[in-house]
Amino acid sequence: MMKASGNPRVKFMHCLPAFHNSETKVGKDIAARYPHLANGVEVTEEVFESPANIAFEQAENRMHTIKAILVSALADI
Repeated sequence: MMKASGNPRVKFMHCLPAFHNSETKVGKDIAARYPHLANGVEVTEEVFESPANIAFEQAENRMHTIKAILVSALADI
């Protein structure tokens, strides 16, 4: 899908965790449970490890947003 976009600046976003290989125990369990996925992965290792992956930045931004909401909500207590 990344190549099919034809856009060299395309980014990959995913709410973590993302199953990107079946080499770990969890990855093997997912692969066995969901055989219709390509090797039980949601994203290829090539895309997950590429500079196009901004999932970690996305997760960090989400964390700060959640903290701000908690501070705001608890400030009224």
